[in-house]
Amino acid sequence: MVIPLQVGDFTDFSSSKNHAFNIGIMFRGKDNIIYPNFAHMPIAYHSRASSLVVSGTPIRRPKGQVSLDKQRPIWSATHSLDFELELATVVGRANDKPVKMCDASEHIFGYTLLNDWSARDILTWEYVPLGPFNSKNFGTSISPWIITAEALEPFKLLRGPMDP
Repeated sequence: MVIPLQVGDFTDFSSSKNHAFNIGIMFRGKDNIIYPNFAHMPIAYHSRASSLVVSGTPIRRPKGQVSLDKQRPIWSATHSLDFELELATVVGRANDKPVKMCDASEHIFGYTLLNDWSARDILTWEYVPLGPFNSKNFGTSISPWIITAEALEPFKLLRGPMDP
């Protein structure tokens, strides 16, 4: 089994209010859980394509700075390794200018499953102010199978703002 496509780069989005809420609790506590911009723009970070491996590849437990008292970090292997099962959208058509929302579906080739691995204890120390680094760059698992958007078309039930 191999990665089913050549990945130039990829972006990881907070795709739901529930996801943003859980991240907000983790990093900001109960105050300012969800930033106001969440409802108005995509919240994402540019991820590292070199971290992609095919599902089933062993993932090495990462090491990094962990702060037990939120003041002084220690160098340690993560004690809070997890992954989120996510739906990956495969963009199959290049663009040289911004894509209008109503045209976005024309750029989607298909979908696959992705495991977004995170070292949460490293992440909580390094996240502020610039976002994830060692806590997210050690592995992202992707399924060896892609289902095309065309294959899913007969099963579509709802029309949304991106549909003509």
